Amino acid sequence: RDDADRIAAIANVFPLIFFLVAVLVSLTAMTRLVENDRTYIGTLKALGIGKGAIALKYTLYAALASLAGGVAGLLIGYNLFPRVIFAAYCILYTMPALTADFNVKYAVISLVAAGACATLPALFVCLSSLRGSPAGLMRPKAPTSGKRILLERIKPVWSRMNFSRKVTARNLFRYKKRLIMTIVGVAGCTALVFTGFGLKDAIMPIVDLQYGRVRTYGLEVNLKENAPQKDMASLGEYISGKLGGSLELRQQSIDVVSGGRSKSVYLIVPKGGSLSGYINLRNRVSGESLGLGGDSVVVTEKLAKLMNLRKGGTVGLRGTDGAVHSVRISGIAENYVFHYVYMSPSLYRSLFGQDAYANQILCKTGRGMSQDDAAKAVMKNAAVSSVSVIGKSKENFSKMIVALNFVVIVLIISAALLAFVVLLSLTSINIDERGRELATIKVLGFYNYELARYIYRENVVLTLISSALGIVLGIFLQKFVITTAEVDIVMFSRAVSLRTYLFSAGLTLLFALLANLFMYKRIVSTDMVSSLKSGE
Repeated sequence: RDDADRIAAIANVFPLIFFLVAVLVSLTAMTRLVENDRTYIGTLKALGIGKGAIALKYTLYAALASLAGGVAGLLIGYNLFPRVIFAAYCILYTMPALTADFNVKYAVISLVAAGACATLPALFVCLSSLRGSPAGLMRPKAPTSGKRILLERIKPVWSRMNFSRKVTARNLFRYKKRLIMTIVGVAGCTALVFTGFGLKDAIMPIVDLQYGRVRTYGLEVNLKENAPQKDMASLGEYISGKLGGSLELRQQSIDVVSGGRSKSVYLIVPKGGSLSGYINLRNRVSGESLGLGGDSVVVTEKLAKLMNLRKGGTVGLRGTDGAVHSVRISGIAENYVFHYVYMSPSLYRSLFGQDAYANQILCKTGRGMSQDDAAKAVMKNAAVSSVSVIGKSKENFSKMIVALNFVVIVLIISAALLAFVVLLSLTSINIDERGRELATIKVLGFYNYELARYIYRENVVLTLISSALGIVLGIFLQKFVITTAEVDIVMFSRAVSLRTYLFSAGLTLLFALLANLFMYKRIVSTDMVSSLKSGE
């Protein structure tokens, strides 16, 4: 159920952002389509065709295109993604055959939303154009005039820039609509990619952190209640003689009560009052080591977050007798799986009126013995009820993490492909908008590589700006997704590796390069005569 809740949490966030970026591309493409047909629309209007009939042509085109894309998306969405995610979790669980029911409600919402985002911009732009006279529409739209930019006022910088760089700087702010569309679209995709890699950073390390840094023992030996003393003695002799060390403690389930809410947790009471060498009690942020005081408890970080607990505050502990005992919190300990409250034996005695009799032994498995062999040997003792092998727990959690990681990889690939589509679409629109400008430059004697560089330089600058903004957005989005995807008993790592920053920016730049290469032929094959005569 926890695994299903994680997927549900991710599904509440990622598709919405994907859809918003796709909407941006659709809006830009349909707006450009209508603007490119100004002369055609003016001709139809001059021939006496009504505004409604002309507008219907574009709205129908947009509706049919979005419907076709929506149907294709639904077929892929209901078949590909559920099977990929299901196959990933078959690594962890024995599953029945997949049943992916077609959800009519989601399908209708998706199709209507996609259709509205394509048809409404087309309708508004078309109606806006139709307000002009036929003669005015049959003339090309006047190019956007250039204006002085802020950079020109910074004389030491502007004076050192060559002519090409000055033109690039002016063009970036000359086409404000394209500037905003590129930055928003590419930044959104970069944020999605960053979030995907950030999820990997958050998910992958928790197994090693929990069973390597926080808990450093090999076996959890659970004891029977009221076991005979001779069996306990023989068990102690075996552990001290064959294994690498042990710690006796009491572990029991209690309820934590705070602010009208309660949560079931494990209470840990070490026999000697110290967990050193077996469970590292430390604050994750400050790195401060935490000890067990005689009048206070240490709680784990995720529990503190869920119950709004703070160092120096108090928390209620409900024992088996039903009474709630209020105790002070002396520290918040790093922990990633399950919830724990750590308490000294003296405080346990004063709260519950009895000694904390040990019902569990934590063992280290050194001296050349494997954890499985040690567990089999310990289980032969009559005082032992069960043995948990930390290596097995680590393996099971690793399988779960691999399954979730597979889903994250699918999200990263999807976001990267969307970034490519956004860049390709916006570059194509840029070339269409500036056909006469490119033809003029070509007539003036620019070589093909110079003409391409003229366009590419703007794309690269916009991509760099968008990537930087996307990483900033991705930091906030990643934090939101992590807190959303976490279930109650698990806390993901909060660290983000340098690799995530480099890969997120690198993938965006790679797809920008590929989009530029794809559009190179269109740039250099600009027909000078037809482009310059388009006004006639």
